[in-house]
Formats: sequence, C-alpha cells, structure tokens
Amino acid sequence: MLRGILSAMLLAVPYGHAAQAEPARPAWIDTLPEAPGRIYALGTADLRGNEGEAITRASDRARLEVVARLRATVQGQTSVVTRTSELQQAGAKASAGERQVRDEVSVGAKAEDLPGLVVERTHVDPPARTAYALAYLDLAQARSTIADRLDQARETRLRFGAELSRKARWRLRKIQGDLNGIETSINLLAATGVGQDLRPRLQSERTAVEGRLKVLENQALPPLDLAKTAMALRTNVDLPMGIESYLAAQVSECGLLQRNLNPDLILDLTFSGGAKGPEFIFVELDIYEGAIYRIEARMTILEAGGTAITKAVPLQLAQSGSPEGLVNQFRRLFERRLPKLVAEAQAELQ
Repeated sequence: MLRGILSAMLLAVPYGHAAQAEPARPAWIDTLPEAPGRIYALGTADLRGNEGEAITRASDRARLEVVARLRATVQGQTSVVTRTSELQQAGAKASAGERQVRDEVSVGAKAEDLPGLVVERTHVDPPARTAYALAYLDLAQARSTIADRLDQARETRLRFGAELSRKARWRLRKIQGDLNGIETSINLLAATGVGQDLRPRLQSERTAVEGRLKVLENQALPPLDLAKTAMALRTNVDLPMGIESYLAAQVSECGLLQRNLNPDLILDLTFSGGAKGPEFIFVELDIYEGAIYRIEARMTILEAGGTAITKAVPLQLAQSGSPEGLVNQFRRLFERRLPKLVAEAQAELQ
C-alpha cells in the first residue's frame, strides 16, 4: 500500500524537476495586520525592470503611505489605518487628489526620516506583474527615538560649553537643523498624540541653542587654524602595506596634524564592491574583457562626533588584465581629491 502511494507521488512529478509550489498570496495584501500602537500601510509597484527595483519602489510607496495616513488622520487613532486603494498599473496615473497629498508629503517630510517606520514584508506576484510591500510605524519606537535625539542634541550643546570657536558655531547650527527635523517628526505624529509631551523639551533646547548662537554670531571668532587641527584616518578595510602611512603623510601635506587619538576631524574612507564584503581592490569577471580590477571608495570629512562636514567624494578606478599599477593610480587620485575636500571642510567651518 505504502509503495503504491510513493509510486503515485513520483509519477506526479516531472522527471528532473523538483515539485515547486507557487508562493501563496499573503493575507496582508488584502487585509492589513492589526497591532496596538502600529500604523500599517501597503505600497505597490509594477514589475518593470528587475524584481529588486520593483520591491524598492513598492517599499518607498509603503513608507510614503504611512506618512500620508498620518497627515490625513484627524481622530488621533494609534493602531491601524485603512489600506490604500491605489494599485497603480502600468501607465496609470493617480488622481489629482492623491497626487496633491503625495506631493505635499514628499515636500514636507521625507518618509525615511520618520523614526520607527520600517518595511516589514515584501511580496512579488509575477502573473499580476506587481510587487507589494507592507510598512508600519511603531509609535512607541518613534517616541523613544525622538526623545533620544533630543538628549543627544542637549549633550552636544553642553559638550561645547562656553567654547568660542567657528567649529562650535558650526556644530550649534547643525544642532539647530536637527531640532527642526525633530519638530517635523513630532508634527507628523500630532494626529496620534504620540510625542506631544516632548514639545516643551524641544522648545527649551531650541531656546538654549539660539541663545548660545546669538553670542557666537556677535563674536569675532578666530579662523580655523589647520596647523592646530588634528585629523584621524578611518577606513572599513585593511589597507595594503604602506598605504596607511602614505595617507597620513598626505593629511600632513594639507597642513593638518594627523592624529588618531582625540581628533578634531575624521577622514572617513569607505570601500565597497567585494563579493564577500568591502575590499581595497576587488575583481569582476566580464564575459568580453575577462578580469576587471576595481577600487570603489568614497571619502568624507567628519567632525569628531561623526557628523559629515563635507559631501562624499568618490574614488573610482578600474583596469582590465591585472591589478598592477592600480595602487599608484589610487595614490594620484587621492592626492588630487584630498586638498579640495579639506578646503571644502575649512570653508564649511568658517
């Protein structure tokens, strides 16, 4: 009897192929989950291009839907919102009302800046040519993150104390920008009632920062003295022998002190591209050109607390055949880019 059942099962599967069940349509596509303290929304995207790009678009739309629902909520609900009715097909356009809401959200606040907002699940339906993403906002996490950001702003302000310098003034201006972002998040959460208890702390910190900035703006602050400014090197890979000392020498050539202990600035070199993780030099195989050796990096100057002072500058090199000479090319490129980056940092701190 058992042998007959097994034989029937084997005959039902085509030779050389494993039985593959089609992934079931997740229930959350038709009915959003319900959880206390969470706001859910669904995002969709057409499967044009590859699946990864479609999932990214669907995820972005799901996050945006959460923010749009926060803007539209008037009852102060803190659990679940209604699923969006928009399922855009190829070539279809949102209604004027939908477009107006989306434009307002995208201009007023970036969905990715709202703490506690994550994409929980994704699903691809090839027959329907649609990718789906489920996002939610965790209200408790959002409040906790905002409170932490307020604490960090206060700690940074107090760390500079009565220091009279252009760097202190620059940092306070950054804190002011951070406080504006915090206020945006609190405003978005206003309909839920979450985070409103933090408004007095926000206003108190804003007043303290503005008062300190007023003092600094009225001072004749000395310019940034590069000869007394220490810069540390920070990389995410092990560099070849001699490269690190070379980079340190280039920092000194720009008039800065190179010091990794208690620096004023950080030169951040971030490499990418390795098959198993970031590498200084990595190889790609091309069907026509064979082996292509690459260096893919970006460098940014940060202040000691980790805040970016400059934009990220790319360092990209490639050559086929062998990696010979690529290190020297990297050195020459670094020599050209670093002085400009230091000048940008110096101008920013003025």
